[in-house]
Amino acid sequence: MKHIARIASSMTHKGALLPVALVTVLAACDFDVVNPGRVQEEFLFEVEAQQAIVKGIGRATSEAQNWVGYTGAAITREVHPSGSTGSFGITVEWQNGELDYETVNTHWNLSQRARWWGDDGVAKIMETGASEQSLLAEAYLWAGYAYRLLGENFCVSVIDGESAGARSVYYDRAIARFDQAASLGSGDMAMAAVAGRAAVKAFMGDWAGAVSDASGIPDGFVWEMPYFDTEGDATRNRIQFASQAEPYKAHTQRFTKYEDYGLSDNNADGDPRIPFKITDETGDAAVQCCGQVPWWPQQKYEDAGADIPLSKGTEMRMIEAEAMLVSGEWQGAMDKINALRSAAGVEAATASSAAEAWTALKFERGVVTWLEGRRLGDFFRWNRDNTPGDRHPLEVPSGSQNEGSHLVQQDLCFPIARGEVDTNPNINGPTG
Repeated sequence: MKHIARIASSMTHKGALLPVALVTVLAACDFDVVNPGRVQEEFLFEVEAQQAIVKGIGRATSEAQNWVGYTGAAITREVHPSGSTGSFGITVEWQNGELDYETVNTHWNLSQRARWWGDDGVAKIMETGASEQSLLAEAYLWAGYAYRLLGENFCVSVIDGESAGARSVYYDRAIARFDQAASLGSGDMAMAAVAGRAAVKAFMGDWAGAVSDASGIPDGFVWEMPYFDTEGDATRNRIQFASQAEPYKAHTQRFTKYEDYGLSDNNADGDPRIPFKITDETGDAAVQCCGQVPWWPQQKYEDAGADIPLSKGTEMRMIEAEAMLVSGEWQGAMDKINALRSAAGVEAATASSAAEAWTALKFERGVVTWLEGRRLGDFFRWNRDNTPGDRHPLEVPSGSQNEGSHLVQQDLCFPIARGEVDTNPNINGPTG
């Protein structure tokens, strides 16, 4: 029941996604121009522009997912740095676990742009009158995912130049947009909206609502964010491109909790959900913590056009398991966890107490959502809620560049970026 949410333009197969300002129009009556360019906003109120608007919202959300997911993976040690610090690399600050407001401008700008384009695009379609209900549903869906990304990863909310607000503003807006997408959409699109909403409700601590939504999503359901193996940075799967032999070798599975667990060249019995390759090569540059690091690249995403799951049935089972833990039903939670492990062909996890069951869930959720941009949000909410159980030692800060995880610290959310601080008169300084 896998569904790949394609948002490619009609120009070429898996062609570049079109941002809102780059629709394929130059005049109100001509929508066949091959070479896109900037247009006056009035043309975006044409019915014929609506498809490009919706694809633009998806494109903006995919770019934000690309940056936030990759950097979050470094902070949570889903990947370990093994090379360059520029371009597709992992900066020294991120290597140490620090999300400083000076280093996250791109993450902030792309994420805020995605949610703004989502809301603005929906407003334009509503004012013009939707040519197809499914287009409006898709616009709401991408906007919902944009707000979910913000809610799971950013410390505070800022909406259109206002002062810093509660992070919950993002959650509430995500729920409202997923509601609309679920109501207006049908089939897999509506199911994706319900699954996205389930994840937000879990993050908010609304476990009854989360389980209600999750229960309707089958195990095999997948809704993915599309990426494209093209020359443009914006459309590539950033995690995959940075793990390629050329030109970067920027990250590795060495020094992560997965190095002795995943399916690799020297671990034929490893978990197939964590595939990576053992090589005798090192990254493309020395790393501050440990010099030349062995390059063991991930294999979950095979090329730069590989799509990243946004919602999955297996994640819904993890939500159900966590809800059971919250209510004290730890044996039932272990049954949920082990059903997934059995389906993956790996041995059952064991627990003899609620705390051990929480530890098993924290490990298993990291397997289910590996490299999907979700781990930082999990760490934040588990810390916020003071949940029992432990994370793997290689996922937590060791306080030293030379020991354990090589994380000196571990910031669990992205702060307001320097650019916002400098340009928004309602922000008085770094907040996060």
